[in-house]
Amino acid sequence: MENNFNTEPKLDALTATQVLENVFEETGMIPSSIPAEALAGYRERQKKRFIPQTIALIIILILWLLTPLLFVVPKYSIGQVHMNEQNLPVYTIEVDSFLPVRTVEVSLNGEPLQLFEKGSKTFAVEPNQNGSMEIRVTAVNRQTTVRSVEVTEVDDMGPKLLSSRMDDSRVYLQMAENGTGVAYDNVYAQARSSGEIILPESIDRETGTIIFNLPGEVWDVYIPDNRGNALHLSMVMQ
Repeated sequence: MENNFNTEPKLDALTATQVLENVFEETGMIPSSIPAEALAGYRERQKKRFIPQTIALIIILILWLLTPLLFVVPKYSIGQVHMNEQNLPVYTIEVDSFLPVRTVEVSLNGEPLQLFEKGSKTFAVEPNQNGSMEIRVTAVNRQTTVRSVEVTEVDDMGPKLLSSRMDDSRVYLQMAENGTGVAYDNVYAQARSSGEIILPESIDRETGTIIFNLPGEVWDVYIPDNRGNALHLSMVMQ
């Protein structure tokens, strides 16, 4: 069977030396004083030295190309604020950076807030009071971006008394609440001396009017909103 594979003949060092000597004799050239074995060994050592040098150069080149990433500052945006079931504002923080996020920290008036991870580089926080909220985002390269946001959406004020009048033992209170609304089911009056509790005689939710029938006594009237804030009124009935 005919062999289609071509193979180059390999000469050992002794044979190669003999061939070179024959060539030099025929051409009249002066042979090199360096043995062929030494030349072959030198070439092999150079090859072995070249490989790690090449690898080192490649590593240095990669590090040089990655150097700008050490100074990339993370960017983030705050999504539209919405209210949750507890009537607290929810802030969504979306980090816009191709580098991984190392940490995201949020504090309100100097106190840390709990952070919820909603997805890849997306976080949410629910401030429970108004004030200055600081958001600190640190990327994996330890570069940090800090921003301050003023929180104003938290309802921290109780209902407002628009008007009041007395008719004998009846007290008419007209209320307003622009935040979470008056918690009419939790309105009550308490006698300061006896501790007696009296509930409103009637409530008109459309007009915000609350009517109490209070006998002669000093009364503390509590009108809360749906956030837990309350208006406290002191009344002296004759």
